[in-house]
Amino acid sequence: MKSLWIPLALSGLVCWAPPAFSQKENPKIEPVFQLQLWSSYTMGQEVFNDEDGKYEPVDDRFNVLVRRGRFGLRGQPFEFLHFTAIAAFDGVGKDPHSAMIGQSNNLSSPRIFLWDAFLQWKILKNSEALHLTGGYFRPQLSRESITSGWAVNSMEKAMSQSYIRNHLVGYAHGRAAGLNLGGLLLPKAGKWGLGYNLGVFNPITSNSTGKNFAPLLVGRATLWLGDPEQSAYGISYQINHFGKRKGLSLSGGGAWQGETDKFTRSAALSADALLNWGPLNLDAEWNGMWRAGSRFVGSGGNEYLRYFTAFSQTWHARAGYNIPFAKGYFLEPVFMVMHFSGAQDGLEQGDAFAAGTSYGTETTFDVGINWYLRENRLRVLLHYTWHNPSGYSDGFQGNAYYYEPELGPIHRGNWLGLGLNAMF
Repeated sequence: MKSLWIPLALSGLVCWAPPAFSQKENPKIEPVFQLQLWSSYTMGQEVFNDEDGKYEPVDDRFNVLVRRGRFGLRGQPFEFLHFTAIAAFDGVGKDPHSAMIGQSNNLSSPRIFLWDAFLQWKILKNSEALHLTGGYFRPQLSRESITSGWAVNSMEKAMSQSYIRNHLVGYAHGRAAGLNLGGLLLPKAGKWGLGYNLGVFNPITSNSTGKNFAPLLVGRATLWLGDPEQSAYGISYQINHFGKRKGLSLSGGGAWQGETDKFTRSAALSADALLNWGPLNLDAEWNGMWRAGSRFVGSGGNEYLRYFTAFSQTWHARAGYNIPFAKGYFLEPVFMVMHFSGAQDGLEQGDAFAAGTSYGTETTFDVGINWYLRENRLRVLLHYTWHNPSGYSDGFQGNAYYYEPELGPIHRGNWLGLGLNAMF
């Protein structure tokens, strides 16, 4: 019963409605279409040959793809109620032997899938302090995870988001069905503010609750100093404010899930910071992830049940600087570094594998320049991405550098990317 009180409390709010919950005279409903059309040139990719037990180089290659595509509707049909319904088509045209992250979507008819589907209810008429969001969306933990791929200023999002998303919900897209209570506390006087989110979700795939009921509980709080990051509550965020903000955001949060068929308990802690100061944009984040479980080890009559807690962590830091050069146009040089580290020795890596979490280490760097034609709505990107992995035995596939879903064990190559991001 102790696991039920949060979902019951959140769902209980639905039974109460504000007195002026009436349909708008002119309901606002708008179409959404977004596209990331990219090209890349991959160098130094290697694929593991199971028969020879060795890595084999593949040809360097040029690749054109739709990295991300979105279409759908957003709207406000009622005074206090917003909705979002978005479908996605990602990785269309991606060559599995290119070094970019993400699965290919090269069927004769590329796959289209649900991305976001949620309602957001403003509970208090004249305040941003209390909102209830319900549907299929991102648990509000990890700034990188809850920031759109159109809003980050590196070419690709930091892979730190994929590690925390897989840890929370079992999928790299990071979505799950749930309820979230959140809001903003913005004093009329003073350059500071608070934001908060508390959510309950039923995870999917490898984090399914199975025979044991174990919802995912997530919380995040943000302190703003200086200009606020948001003036109206929402569950998506920006990195570059194009000189309109002078402020610092400091956030912390965590997640907890009890026993499932995959582990006995799972937890995460997250901390992040965003500094916007005129033309300067700095953001950084750390995520710590724990999974506890048990497995049988040993052989030849010497088997025993081993209890373990698998730990991994990931962080990134990113810097950009806006250079205006014409009315409404900006150039932004950007640098980013991302690092992941998990279990190192064979026994602990076996624990991590049994718990369904990543292991080993990898480091990724991104350097490039963005040309903003209409801020985030229209942008040209030119970036170079490279890696600094640690050495592991042949066939190792414990993290994103060493594994590609369609190929198995790899040594991921470096790549030069040119892209256009557009939001219509």
